[in-house]
Amino acid sequence: MDLSLPIALGIVGFGVLTGLLSALFGVGGGLVMVPFMVLALGESQHLAEGTSLLVIVPTAIAGVAVHRRKGYVSFKHALVLALGGVGGSFLGATLALTLEDIFLQKIFGVFLVIMGLRAVIEGFRRSRHHRASTVS
Repeated sequence: MDLSLPIALGIVGFGVLTGLLSALFGVGGGLVMVPFMVLALGESQHLAEGTSLLVIVPTAIAGVAVHRRKGYVSFKHALVLALGGVGGSFLGATLALTLEDIFLQKIFGVFLVIMGLRAVIEGFRRSRHHRASTVS
């Protein structure tokens, strides 16, 4: 893809939005960035995933810095989760690269739908629980 100035500025703007959503919701940004790269930029699923993983590093550091200043970072939990996460990430990346790009894209799409439905259902459940506890 040709990165002319308008396209590069658009991608930077989307990066700002991705960083905002990542820090706001505590997600790595791949849920937004990978579909953007595949659908808007026409990149392969494999390239989008690899690039997203690289972008997550500086984005996460910035988000952690802000949360840490307020005392909302547990290095103990992070270390334990990272021990498993590094191994899982290695295995996941290895598996992803053995799959056909279009099949991986379909699996990712199903994952997004499931996570979206789960978030909506959980939001309704918590909202109902919150209303019930404030009424009583």
